[in-house]
Amino acid sequence: MTREEIEDCWRAPSNYKWGLIYYCKADPRAIVPRRLKWMGWTVNFARPSAIPITLLLIALVAVPLLIMKAKGAGNGIELITGAASITVLCLVCAYLSSRTE
Repeated sequence: MTREEIEDCWRAPSNYKWGLIYYCKADPRAIVPRRLKWMGWTVNFARPSAIPITLLLIALVAVPLLIMKAKGAGNGIELITGAASITVLCLVCAYLSSRTE
């Protein structure tokens, strides 16, 4: 599928359930940009890999924070860890949503 075909799928209103949930079997991506790209990303619920990927992304943020909390790190370290985790999350989502395979 070409980049243009993927973008056409993403733009088609028929691929959105209730206007919010993206569901397109033709789109190979599990993570896609939201309709307003500056708002972040959403999940393509038509992909079987969407739920495991979503759980892994949540763990990517939660696990480092839980480890820092368990070790008794100060608030500053927890804040830095949270910011770093969210930055990594954004980079991973940007990468996954730009793939065409």
